[in-house]
Amino acid sequence: MKVLGLDVGDARIGVAVAEEGRPLAFGRGWIERRDLEDDVARVCELARREEAGRVVVGLPRRTGGEEGAQAAKVRAFAAALEAAGLEVRFVDERFTTRVAAQALAHLPRKKRQQKGRLDEAAAVAILETYLERNA
Repeated sequence: MKVLGLDVGDARIGVAVAEEGRPLAFGRGWIERRDLEDDVARVCELARREEAGRVVVGLPRRTGGEEGAQAAKVRAFAAALEAAGLEVRFVDERFTTRVAAQALAHLPRKKRQQKGRLDEAAAVAILETYLERNA
């Protein structure tokens, strides 16, 4: 079964895909946010196209582990995905942006600075964390 990984932000949603039981995830770009209904529809369409049976969403936590305002927004988005029929799992996304930035360090500056590139790399890191923990 395939799995989608999402890094949900206010402006963009980074996207990755992987095969359950395999250790590597692959970036699938990013979705520019519009409104909740449209964003959910585009994630559902992507899940259908990729034949993904599960969606893994990065849950932002503060360094101490507590959830803040951004986590509440991400939980609301995940609830909308579930209401649309998708199975959702959460992964603590602390430090994934740092891991993503390191993964992009080898790219030329122009590529590295594309607005969605870091979101996509963070989605890969989120999904690979999930795959590692559920191997």
